[in-house]
Amino acid sequence: MQRTLAEVAGSDDICDRLITLECGHMFTVETLDGHCHMSDYYEVDMNTGSYVAMKAPPVDFQSPPTCPTCRNPVTARRYGRVTKRANLDILEQNVASNMAHSLEDVGPSIAALATTLSELQASATRIPFEKASLAFDKLPVEKRLNLLSERLNEVMPPTLLTPNAMRTYHGLSSSEEGKAWYQAIKDLHTVYKKVASIARTRSAHTRAYEQALSTLYRQEFSRIAMDSTTDIKAPEQVALNNVHKMLGRPPPKADVRYYVEAFLLSIEIRFILGQVALSRIDALEVTSNDAEKHNHHRLWSSFIDFLYHACEVDCRKAIRMAEASSSSRLAARSVTMLFRAEFERFRFSVLEKRKDHVRAGTLTAQSRLELVQELDDHIRKWKVFMAQAEQAYIRSRPSQSMDEKRSERDWFRDNCRAKFRRAFDELLELRTSLERDTFYQSVSLAEKEDIVKAMGFTHRGHFYNCPNGHPFVITECGGAMQVSRCPECGATIGGSNHSLDSSNTRAREFEEIAGRQGAETSPWGWAADA
Repeated sequence: MQRTLAEVAGSDDICDRLITLECGHMFTVETLDGHCHMSDYYEVDMNTGSYVAMKAPPVDFQSPPTCPTCRNPVTARRYGRVTKRANLDILEQNVASNMAHSLEDVGPSIAALATTLSELQASATRIPFEKASLAFDKLPVEKRLNLLSERLNEVMPPTLLTPNAMRTYHGLSSSEEGKAWYQAIKDLHTVYKKVASIARTRSAHTRAYEQALSTLYRQEFSRIAMDSTTDIKAPEQVALNNVHKMLGRPPPKADVRYYVEAFLLSIEIRFILGQVALSRIDALEVTSNDAEKHNHHRLWSSFIDFLYHACEVDCRKAIRMAEASSSSRLAARSVTMLFRAEFERFRFSVLEKRKDHVRAGTLTAQSRLELVQELDDHIRKWKVFMAQAEQAYIRSRPSQSMDEKRSERDWFRDNCRAKFRRAFDELLELRTSLERDTFYQSVSLAEKEDIVKAMGFTHRGHFYNCPNGHPFVITECGGAMQVSRCPECGATIGGSNHSLDSSNTRAREFEEIAGRQGAETSPWGWAADA
C-alpha cells in the first residue's frame, strides 16, 4: 500500500527511512530491500526484522538491481553486496562468451586435421631411422610424469611435443628424425597450443575469488582453532562454510564448462597425434635384433604410452572440474573420454606385447591365450565401469517423470554408451586376431568415413557384421538374398528372402556415418532399424 511522504517523514523505524537513488526517485528502505532481495544475502532476525549476519548468496545468475520506476541502476551503498555480486556475474558471462568464441575458432582446425589423418600417417611412415639420443633405461620418466601432475588445472604442456622435448624427455634424435617428425605434426602442435592456452586461461574474477577464499579460510580457521570455548569436531568444514557466507558469491562456474571443453578438445588432438605416432612405430622393424633399432622402437613405444597416459591424467582433471561445478553431462563425457584413453593405451600395450613375442620367437598358443585372458579381464572391468558411469549420470539428473528419465537415458546412450560399444567391438576384433594369430589393424574414423563415401549408397541399411564382428556390405536394396562366407574368418554371412542370418548384426557405426553423410532412411522394412 502506497503512503505519502508526510506519513513516513517522522517515523523512527529504519524501514521507513528514505533512500534517494541517483535517478532522483525516492523509496523507503523496506521497499528497496525487498526489491533488491536483501534477505537472499543476509540472515534476518524474525522478531525484529534486522539483518544479523551474512549468508551464502544465490547460486544462479543475478541481474543488477534497477530503479523500480525508471530502470536506472541502483547504486546506493546499502546494496553494495547485491550490485557487486551481479556485476561479477556479468563479467563471468563475458569471459565465458570469449572462451566460447575461442573454442569455436579452433573447432574447424581440428576437423580439418582429422580429415588429413591418412596423409599425416603416411608422412610419419617415411621418417628415416636415426640413432636415438638416449638409451631407453635413461629416460627421465619421473620428470615428465611430474610435469603432468604439478599443474592441477592445466592440460599436458605443449612444450612436451617440441623437437627439444622429443630429445630431452622422450630420447629421440633432434636432428633428421626429430625435424621430420615435428614437420609431420607441426599443424597438430599449433592447434594444441591454442587449445592449451584456452584451458590455461583464468579470468580476473576467478583469480580474485580463489585468492579471497584462501586468505579468508586461513583467517577463519585460525580464529576457530584459537577459540578455546568451542569444541568443533570438523573445524575445516565449519571454516569453509563461514568463508562462503563472507564472500558473498558462489565459486565462478560459467567458464568451467569451457575449461572442460578445452580439456576434451586437447585430448581429441592427442588421440589424433597418437594415431600418427602409431603409424611411425608400425613402420619400424619388428624382428630386428639390432640393439640400436630395438632401443629406438622402445623409445617410440614409451612416447605413445606417455601420450595416452597424459590423456588419462587430463580426463581425471576434467571429471573433477565438471563434478565440482555440477556439470553432469560434461562429467559423463569426461568419464567416457577417460575410458577411451584407457582403451587406447591398453590396446597399444597388447599389440606391443605381441610384437615382443614375435621378436623373441615366443608367440605360441599359450602366450596368445594369456593375452586373450588379459583382454577379457579388461572387457569385464570396463563393462562394470560403463554401468557405473550410467548410474552416476542418472543419479546426477533428477527426473520429475518417466519421460524425463527416458530422455536422460537416451542422451547417455547416444553420447556415451555408443562410444563404449564401438570400443568393445574393436576389442572383440583384437581378441579374434589374437586367438587366430591373424594380422590386426584398427580402422580410423576417417578411413571408415572414406569407405562409406566410396560406396555411395543413397539410403541406409547396407552395412552388417559377421558373428565375429567383421563388417560386410550388401549392395542393391541392402536385403540379404544369398548365404556366403566372411572372407576374414569364414563365418556365415547374408541370408535369404531379405531375411538376415540371425548370427549377423547391423554395423551401427557405418550406418551412423552414412546418415551423417546424407543417406536417407531406407524405404524397405528389413532396414527400418538402420
